[in-house]
Amino acid sequence: MATSKPRLDRRIVRSRNAILSAFERLLMEKPLADITVSAIAREANVDRKTFYVHFGTVDGLLDAIAVDVVEMIVDSVEKTLASMDGDTNERALGAAATFFKTVNEALCNNLVLNRQLIENIPLDDFMARLRAPLEHEIAERDLLPQGLKDEMFDYYLAFLLSGIIGIYRTWALSDGSVPIERVSGVANDLTLNGLSSLESRLD
Repeated sequence: MATSKPRLDRRIVRSRNAILSAFERLLMEKPLADITVSAIAREANVDRKTFYVHFGTVDGLLDAIAVDVVEMIVDSVEKTLASMDGDTNERALGAAATFFKTVNEALCNNLVLNRQLIENIPLDDFMARLRAPLEHEIAERDLLPQGLKDEMFDYYLAFLLSGIIGIYRTWALSDGSVPIERVSGVANDLTLNGLSSLESRLD
């Protein structure tokens, strides 16, 4: 069950959004490694102390972006599950479809910016940033099927994350000639059915 979040002061929200927007603008101009706290604060028209209060470091800002993305995806999946009746398999299919649809929307919402992030962040780092908030949200909202609550969960999650992120990373770094919906369909099939799902595509 999702818990309601405390309402944030508007000034805090404004300064946080200004910092995030400033970071996005800078990322369009230079590599991630060249972006400093001072540069972000200057671009956002806030002092460094304000940045430190919100994010601490540039790494902290990247972690916060990951948390925002994960929360948006899990919100959508939770909403889908709450609206569905039926057996576990049907609910899993509905949740998976919603998951990939939401990932597509998040990726395509600002494709140029997301390409910059993907190009600048190594795959292992990408996985690590998404894994912690994803594990937290799944546990907090009790979204994990009972049968998966065992010592193998870490392996399931590692397999899914590496595969899904790898697929979308390959697409984001390509020329974009393959529609994202088609890539999403393959990711969905592989996640739910493994390599056997490719048989129908080979005919």
